[in-house]
Amino acid sequence: MDFVCLTIAIVSLFYTGLILFFTAGWIRKRNFIKSSNINSTYISVVVAARNEEKQIPFLLEALKGQSYKHFEVIIVDDHSTDNTSKIVSDFSINDKKLFHLPGDQHGKKAALASGISQAEGELILTTDADCIPGEKWLETIADFYEKEKTDFIIGSVKHSSNRTFLQKFISLDFLALQASGAGASEMNKPFICNGANLAFKKSLWNEVSKNINNKFASGDDVFLLHSALNKIPKANIRYLFSEEVIVSTPAPKSISAFFNQRIRWASKAKGYKNSMAIISSIIVFFMNFSLFGLFIGSFFSHYIACCFLILFILKFIVDFPLLAYSAVFFNERKLLLYYLPLQIIYFLYTTVFAFCSMFKTYHWKERKLK
Repeated sequence: MDFVCLTIAIVSLFYTGLILFFTAGWIRKRNFIKSSNINSTYISVVVAARNEEKQIPFLLEALKGQSYKHFEVIIVDDHSTDNTSKIVSDFSINDKKLFHLPGDQHGKKAALASGISQAEGELILTTDADCIPGEKWLETIADFYEKEKTDFIIGSVKHSSNRTFLQKFISLDFLALQASGAGASEMNKPFICNGANLAFKKSLWNEVSKNINNKFASGDDVFLLHSALNKIPKANIRYLFSEEVIVSTPAPKSISAFFNQRIRWASKAKGYKNSMAIISSIIVFFMNFSLFGLFIGSFFSHYIACCFLILFILKFIVDFPLLAYSAVFFNERKLLLYYLPLQIIYFLYTTVFAFCSMFKTYHWKERKLK
């Protein structure tokens, strides 16, 4: 039993320290307010698309309605079998380019690399075909880029469809990931980002693209960030705290879609070489694995049940301020109503996902991947 107590103490100490570190980033965050300056940076918006005929019209409309006009749109079709290419081709928007991946190439990473190689912009901005940015998305990013002289900008992403209980639950889970990444970035320890809202200098891409880990189908965003950290000062990688640049993306509609998404995200952790990403992943895994083990053991021992309750309450208390700060920023306060249900099962499914990511294949864009 002394071993159980020691394990709980160590896990609690490291986990509390990590979450308080992320929370400190939110306490010190600097909200960016666009200046009245006229910006001139030419931006290339690069999008990899595969079978997105239902979603991509909304993205194209959002891009057409941008207040900023110095940009081009590059859509790279990753062997779609629906009407994605036709929709893009027929859509009327200035400086639009549509490319198709060659038959010997496939996947999001290849599509993005192809699009970026043909981009003319000084600043590359990536998003997904099912995303919707706000009207001042490009305008605010251009101003931030010119004013702050940064090389790599991490943008905010939130879920747009929160109709069902499942989607609200998934959205809160996603909010926790966004909160951790933003907090770490503001503490000058960026380690995670989302390709649905990411900007970087093309010159930086040209320097690091050959060193990006391409062994995994997922991770086009995170591995790019980790490669950038080896080339430029951390101070040149910034999280952009502005409501104007929050990009919306649909939440998974089913448990199977959520399962495949999280397995895909977890699978890339095996390729991490960044120390902050590795340490954070290990600490979070052991916290959830400890809760999982104590939960199972609590059916056989009152002592272990008490240990489980203590650790659960500690995590519940430590996590809440971080989620509360981010919920206010993302205007998602109502999601906090699902905080307790999330905590009750979070450690269960994250532990399962972690193990499944080591052995199980997953489906993404009608493809079976490892």
